[in-house]
Amino acid sequence: MMIVDLIDEVDFIEKLRNVNVPVTEKMPISEVQLVLQNWLQDFPEQHSFVIELFKEITRTGVPILPEVRSVIDAITV
Repeated sequence: MMIVDLIDEVDFIEKLRNVNVPVTEKMPISEVQLVLQNWLQDFPEQHSFVIELFKEITRTGVPILPEVRSVIDAITV
């Protein structure tokens, strides 16, 4: 059996928590997106840190779960 590394919701939430986004491990990805968007509205100075995090995630070449990719795309647009 082949095991493939993948950025899933758990990994994504952990990375967001590392840059102080107030998300929890049990949040569904739709709620994570909403919390992230609201947090960035309240703290726009954090936007560049989040964008840099997203660049790091995509630069690794590790596959990203489509739901996670959707959140990244919604924030970076």
